[in-house]
Amino acid sequence: MSDSGDPGSASGHSSRRGRTGGLYYGWVIVGVSFIAMAFHMAATFSFSLFQVPLIQEFGWSRGALGGAFAVCMSLYAICSPKAGSILERKGPRALIPWGSVLIGVGLALGFFISSLWHVYVFIGVMIGVGIAMSGFVTHSAIMPRWFFRNRGLAMGIALSGIGIGSLILMPTIERLIALFGWRYAYLIFGASILLLILPLKLLLLRNHPADVGQNIDGASDEEAAGFPKPPASSSQKVGEVFRHVMREKNFWALMILVFVIGLNNNSIWSQLQIFFVDAKFSTAFGAFVFGLTGAIRILGSVVMGWAGDHMSHKRAQAIALFLSGLGVLILLSVPHMGNGVVLAFLFAATYGFGVGGMSTSYAAMCADAYGGRSFGVIIGILEICFGLGGFIGPPMAGFMFDYTGSYVLPFCIVVIFQVVALLVCHFVYSTEK
Repeated sequence: MSDSGDPGSASGHSSRRGRTGGLYYGWVIVGVSFIAMAFHMAATFSFSLFQVPLIQEFGWSRGALGGAFAVCMSLYAICSPKAGSILERKGPRALIPWGSVLIGVGLALGFFISSLWHVYVFIGVMIGVGIAMSGFVTHSAIMPRWFFRNRGLAMGIALSGIGIGSLILMPTIERLIALFGWRYAYLIFGASILLLILPLKLLLLRNHPADVGQNIDGASDEEAAGFPKPPASSSQKVGEVFRHVMREKNFWALMILVFVIGLNNNSIWSQLQIFFVDAKFSTAFGAFVFGLTGAIRILGSVVMGWAGDHMSHKRAQAIALFLSGLGVLILLSVPHMGNGVVLAFLFAATYGFGVGGMSTSYAAMCADAYGGRSFGVIIGILEICFGLGGFIGPPMAGFMFDYTGSYVLPFCIVVIFQVVALLVCHFVYSTEK
């Protein structure tokens, strides 16, 4: 079996195409992506949980630790276009498993943290590069290779793994920290990725449906003849692709949209645990709300992915942006209302559903616009803006809290940008080809 990213490299399997019985292997790919996204994005957002004991033990400021998270997002952004280009040329099997190696080793090295620069290198650098190689960009980019009719649903299921990471892994990490200390929690988490997720990818990842003798969507040869051809490997360099798409308004609309998603996700998730600690809740309660938010994020990812397939992904995105912004406003009210627990649960429901829908709808909108045109490279370029939002958001929230003693200002800035993104989504992005 060839590992080349070129669909033509699998021509030797053409005699086996058109097999429609049994499980379509694309759903196996969705399952691998689902599990990988759960562990890898939990590795990113567990920063919120580890931030609390790191501040308690070393006395580092929230702004200084937010800088480490900013490094992570910056390197993710910088490396994403190149990761997308490698995926287009070499295929996912040549790239994605190495992301697990970097993430797992970076987390395991967290056991040895004793200086602030260790956080920047082990968590910021290694995890940032790792999620560029095996994160939103790469796992979104492989879906158009496998799905056409159910693209939104497939992306919704795959990306809902982020929610599972929050639902199961975040409370588990909090318990590991409470029982064994943050050093052993880092070590155990890193080892689980190296011993579980890495072998899973090596065993199950495939590059194209042709590699397993199937057509896109598991369709027959006759049905598949009417589908757009899967994205072919791209020989264009990142700069060439950018010069071509920069003239299109959809590209700029998607850039603004993904910047806002990055600003929202990283600002809120990176501060969520310590926000609840400040509001006099226990770390266990904070982790529970984190997990509940993730559980509802799964529902938002799948439902809005399915809804987008039926009513347009841009309309689904507008709904998700509204719900996510509303959730942030509910979160801000938690410390100031007598029924804070109820509001915390309401935040989890509203924000979780909205955030899940935002990521899925954005990925589907990208695939709608660029699914057959160097998609891995283009979505990688767009993720620079997600990384920029991640670079700005956590330090902004941390330093503004250090200065004002409150998250009101930075979280309100997030909501304002949500409104801007909603307007851009509605008035600028076009579904016309």
